[in-house]
Amino acid sequence: MSLPFRHQTRGRSLRTALAVAAALVVLIGLYLVGTLLWLLAVFSLFLLPALLDLLRDPKGHFELTETDLKWDTPRLSAALPVARIAKARFDTRWDFSVRVTLILHDGKKLRIPQDVLPQHQALENAFKSLNIPVERHHFRVI
Repeated sequence: MSLPFRHQTRGRSLRTALAVAAALVVLIGLYLVGTLLWLLAVFSLFLLPALLDLLRDPKGHFELTETDLKWDTPRLSAALPVARIAKARFDTRWDFSVRVTLILHDGKKLRIPQDVLPQHQALENAFKSLNIPVERHHFRVI
């Protein structure tokens, strides 16, 4: 893995647009078969976050160098010296998303926001190239 490792994300993506289009097709299909309007309104509330991402197009940046780890989102930003990281913990959730938590030498935990998270395998390789221990946990209930 070559450093520096950089990753950028955008809220406006083809995947988001296709998901919104598919959900709209389902809602239209439900309307055509006679589903109550108030029920359709409740179902359509689940579309709002994706629609907002398409409209606002928030951008996120992630950078890992030999000395620093930085990320920046519209709501959060952080910078951390790599020397403070004791290990990285990768948790696979029941929805198959991966959350990354950094455990620091002083015992504090810092979660990398999903908005800026690169592909977990590439990030794991970057941490390993910096000799940062990596823990993997799959589908834990507690």
